Amino acid sequence: MRDWLVLLAIGVGTYLLRASFLVANSTEAPPGVERALPYIGPAVLGAMVAPALILPAGAISVAAAVPGLLAAAVCGLAWWRSRSIPLALVAGLMTAWTAEAIVYA
Repeated sequence: MRDWLVLLAIGVGTYLLRASFLVANSTEAPPGVERALPYIGPAVLGAMVAPALILPAGAISVAAAVPGLLAAAVCGLAWWRSRSIPLALVAGLMTAWTAEAIVYA
């Protein structure tokens, strides 16, 4: 029952946040919101990716985290050097597969 109440509270809170922009008679966001908007995407992506890289098994495990962290580093380096997303993804995947084969062999 408590879980349903938490979900309901989250839903109502989300709805009220979105509705507040509709109720406000302003066509543009406040300056503070305007300054924060460019950082929302990277912050959300980091919040989704960081736990998967650091705690892939749901608990702290160096052996489980090494392939993902190494692949992320290679992917970032490949993108930084080439500015090609497909090349970076392929480099990261190849690194992840190779590191997992070595660690789990």
